Amino acid sequence: MRFTISQEVMSGIVSRAQSVIERKSTRPILENILLSCKNGKLTLSATDLRISMIQSVDCAVDEEGAVSITGKKIHEIVKEMEPGEIIIENRENEWVTITGGKSTFHLPGVSEEEFPTIPEAPETFLEISSDVFGQMVSRTLFAASNDETRIYLCGVFLKEWTDDKGDAFLKMVATDGHRLSLVDRALEKPLNLFTEGIIIPKKGVSELKYIISQGGENFEIAFSDGRLFARIDGVMLGITLIDASFPNYNQVVPDFTGQGIMVPCNSIRDALRRVSILSDQETRSVVMEVTGSEMVLSSDNPTFGDAKETLDVDYNGPHIKAAFNANYVMEIIKVMEDDAMRIEIKDSLSPALFVGCDKDSEFMSVVMPMRID
Repeated sequence: MRFTISQEVMSGIVSRAQSVIERKSTRPILENILLSCKNGKLTLSATDLRISMIQSVDCAVDEEGAVSITGKKIHEIVKEMEPGEIIIENRENEWVTITGGKSTFHLPGVSEEEFPTIPEAPETFLEISSDVFGQMVSRTLFAASNDETRIYLCGVFLKEWTDDKGDAFLKMVATDGHRLSLVDRALEKPLNLFTEGIIIPKKGVSELKYIISQGGENFEIAFSDGRLFARIDGVMLGITLIDASFPNYNQVVPDFTGQGIMVPCNSIRDALRRVSILSDQETRSVVMEVTGSEMVLSSDNPTFGDAKETLDVDYNGPHIKAAFNANYVMEIIKVMEDDAMRIEIKDSLSPALFVGCDKDSEFMSVVMPMRID
């Protein structure tokens, strides 16, 4: 195998593959990437056996072939090489030579046969808006769990549904048991891929969000044999789905009242950031107390002291007092595009609802309150 490619292009595709490969695997081959040259193209493959990525780019192929090489080292080498053309070839015993400018590197490679088989994608793909999908991911992924003892929470639930008029919608939900985020978006036409609902693992969702953010207005998506496939601009991503049942999220979503506390997003975000400085560093608990048009945010830490800040809000209901993890609320505000949001709080024990008002009208989050001492 021997091919010539620009340092910039090679650095980009190798860097992208780094997020997929295993860092410290019990199987060293999973720390490798596979380079394959054929018909004037370089195909770069990486996998951790749950997520796979295949990238194809044009290059000058002098000799077709394939070899597997440690992803971390080739990434470090190519990134530091001078801009311009570089030549990569493998010689006897699978040793790989990388040459560019006045630099030459020799690395041990591994035979193509030892690299894991990448699952084949189905033939039929459907197109979906990158912007719509990316926004949905941004509004839900942060609420997914990292606790692998409850694997069904370690991802994003994706489901297609149809309203009474026959219009198709895509729903995304994520929860870690303490908070939940949900968003619905209209589809231009039905996909008929996720009517039963699927759970995409957290790492897979992050990879998907990244590759579609680097591409065009739309990307292609497919579903087959327990895997989700996405294709855009020469990149193919395959994700093994979580084989579990997602909890009934409707049970924890409070009924809409249409009433609540209207508060400017920037004001409450900044106030929470300041008040939480003196909150308990583990729970990040901040008390939210509302009387009339005044909201008081407060924290109390026996070791560091206490803090309090008052905000003007739009509210006409009864007195409310509840405590929440400040980080949870700030993460909701971070992904909102609206200038204001509505907070519906029944009492200090019931889940609270945080709802967008205009651009985010299809987005809502639920946060469980914390005990008030």
